[in-house]
This record gives sequence, C-alpha cells and structure tokens, in this order.
Amino acid sequence: MSPRFVVCGSLVVIVVAALALGTQADARTRAMPSAEPPLSATDSQEIALGAALAKQFDSTRGIQPTPESERIQAYLQGIADSLGHYTKRRLPWTIHFDPHPGIKSGFALPGGHIVIWGGILSYMATEDEAAAVIAHEIEHIDNGQVSRRIDSLVTSRHRDVTDASQWRWGEFGASYGPVLEYRCDSLGAEIAVKAGYSPYAYKTMMESFIALGKVHAPNAPPAKELTDRIDQIQRQIAEEHWESLTQTKRLRLPGAGG
Repeated sequence: MSPRFVVCGSLVVIVVAALALGTQADARTRAMPSAEPPLSATDSQEIALGAALAKQFDSTRGIQPTPESERIQAYLQGIADSLGHYTKRRLPWTIHFDPHPGIKSGFALPGGHIVIWGGILSYMATEDEAAAVIAHEIEHIDNGQVSRRIDSLVTSRHRDVTDASQWRWGEFGASYGPVLEYRCDSLGAEIAVKAGYSPYAYKTMMESFIALGKVHAPNAPPAKELTDRIDQIQRQIAEEHWESLTQTKRLRLPGAGG
C-alpha cells in the first residue's frame, strides 16, 4: 500500500517499496542498531533531494496536472498533514499524485515526499484506507529506511547528496525487505490511530486484494503476503486494545461524488 500494490494481469502482487511481507518477525520494535554512523544527508539536504526527484518523477512520467488531479492531491495532502503531527521527524510531508489508473501503488522519496498512484484509490472505500497507505509510506521515511538507502548509495556508488542529477527516483521504489516492510505496516497503524483513523483499514485493504484474486483465480489460495498482513494487524489490534476503533470516515475523493 508503498502499500506498494500492483495488479499484474490476473495476479495480485504486492510490490514492496511498500508492502511485501512473508516473515513473522516482530516488526513493531522501533529500536535500531546502536552506534550507527552519521547519516550522509542532513534533513535540509534530504528534503531538497526528494523535491528534485519528485520533479524528475513528474518529468519522466509525463504528468500534466489537471484541476481534478490537483483536487485529489490536495485531499490526500490533508490526510498526510494529519498523520504528520505524530511523526518523529519534523519534515514537510508532501504528497505527489500520479493519476495513472493501472498502477496500484505508492512509494516514499527522501525528505518526506510521497508518491501515490491513482490505481490504489480504486481499492478504497474509506479515508482510513487512504491514511493506511500514506502512513505506511511515511514510516519508510520516519523510521530512517530512506535515509539509510541514501547512505548505501553514497557509499556504494559515491553519490553526492547535493547533486540531484546523480540520483533517480526509481531507486527509492524497490523493496526494503520483508522485516522493514512489515514494520512500516505496524508503525503506520500507530500514527494512523493517533490521527483518529481505524486500524481495521489495513485489514480491509488486504481483504480487497484477496477478493480480487478470487475473481481472477477462484481456485487459488490467497497470497500468503496478504494473509500474513491481516494476521499481523489483527494481533496488533488485540495487543493495543484497539478493538473498539471500528468507526471509519467516508472517502471524499473530489470528482467521485464524495
């Protein structure tokens, strides 16, 4: 959701810049290794790099904003703003909307920049589900995963964080590995609940993908990635005593009668 959800033909695939799982490791711990080296980019450098990569994304994708897409982006931005009150990093959480209906995904760029593709919105019935997707992507940044990817590229490919021409937006769309993707679901649920959203939104999003999978492959079992994530959020709801947080907000996408 990154979830990074992508529907390929008749298969439901979770592309984890957002959300591949497949492990039962405890994702909820925020503890990171001690004595980490200093990060390669300051907050201001990371914000500037992310802004440049967002422009690069728009250019390579050929995105031409329309009044409707700008209204949808503003609506999603309001959700990101509400979640941003509960993050550790004080970044300008910024939504970039690509209306392509065939890409059911999202991903995080440096410095608080988050791309949401139009296809993922078709799976949503509530604003809480939009918050779940955005919160997951926020956590890739807030939990330091994007910063460490910058460090890795600086070290392995000798990148300069002040020279955006050396970087490509697609480098931040690849999976962070099952444990970190799993963690982002859990941490995303925490900030979503603090912002007044239902944690059950993670469950209903997964169930939507399972339902689609049944349409295209009725005899195939649900993808383990999806059932694992449903199991995780159900455990977290019980452990955090969130059982009563079932009330959801109506999705009010501009131009959709919302």
